Amino acid sequence: MSMTRFPHGLSSHGIPVYGNGVGPLFGPGCGKIVWMVSAKNEATDAYYKWLHDNGVSDNEIYTTLATAYAATTGSRNDVIAVFPGAYDATATLDWTKDNTHLVGLGGPNTRADYSEKNVVLYTDTTQVDYTIHLTGDHCVFLNIGINNAGNHANNYSPLYVDGYGNYFENVTLIGNMAANQLADDDCASLHIGTNAHNCKWINCDIGEDCWGARSAAYSGQVSFIGSQPNGGLFRNCIFRSQSATATVAMITTYKGAAGASHVGRGWVFDNCIFNNWNITNTDCNEVFNGDTTGWLRIQLHNCSAYGYHEWSDQDTAQIVGTMPEAVDGGGLAKQLIDAVA
Repeated sequence: MSMTRFPHGLSSHGIPVYGNGVGPLFGPGCGKIVWMVSAKNEATDAYYKWLHDNGVSDNEIYTTLATAYAATTGSRNDVIAVFPGAYDATATLDWTKDNTHLVGLGGPNTRADYSEKNVVLYTDTTQVDYTIHLTGDHCVFLNIGINNAGNHANNYSPLYVDGYGNYFENVTLIGNMAANQLADDDCASLHIGTNAHNCKWINCDIGEDCWGARSAAYSGQVSFIGSQPNGGLFRNCIFRSQSATATVAMITTYKGAAGASHVGRGWVFDNCIFNNWNITNTDCNEVFNGDTTGWLRIQLHNCSAYGYHEWSDQDTAQIVGTMPEAVDGGGLAKQLIDAVA
């Protein structure tokens, strides 16, 4: 028996109801709903028992992302709905299907790693480059955490986005969780590739400041590694890092030959916060790392940064913004005092 329709169940006219007043995010309708639970055991997993009690067949319930994803069909607005739990993967999930979506059912606050109670997909297996490698187009990810905690320089990040028009809301991305990741400049919490045009990250948390200090020069929590994707938007996002190494950045836009910028035109950071924590109060040089001979165009709207000297050290970088002056650049936070200036 399939899931009962709203108002008697969980969906309305084929469109899942996920709360927050967001409405249908998956186009004109929803395809197949595929369910994920931590265990197929009614005695230990209340979500699995609840699905059974509501007539969902075992054939529609899975315990791993790989098997759930395999049950979806691309270009049909199929949705993988994940109940709270920490789901450990031992291999990269290559997400190639267009218009196929992932929704966590633990609510919108995903600021947690895999050791805490929430909906988190993660790997701690060494040399798993990405937890999810996304090349599908126009996919939606909601209310989900994705981690990569493998202790190896080849555990690059939890998510590599290399597809058009993908949308992320209330998503937490945490990489750089183990010593060998923290020390390697290829590791990040998000990689952005050539085809990641027009993607949006809304209310997302990217990076962490509790798993150790990053020390790899010119590394970033966000790392652009493709050939200049255009039109990306980060809105209401918080970027977090821990480092006392001056050359460690939050966003890296340059890796490779001189002059080879990896970020394209039209990238906007709207109402975002960039926080670097270190116990010695030593600020890092720059939020955005670039090459001295390349170009970089970034627009900031109502953003602030703490733990950095400048938005960018490079004279070729054009970081434009709407923030009032603080220190030597708009939006760079400084200590507030009682005295009136």
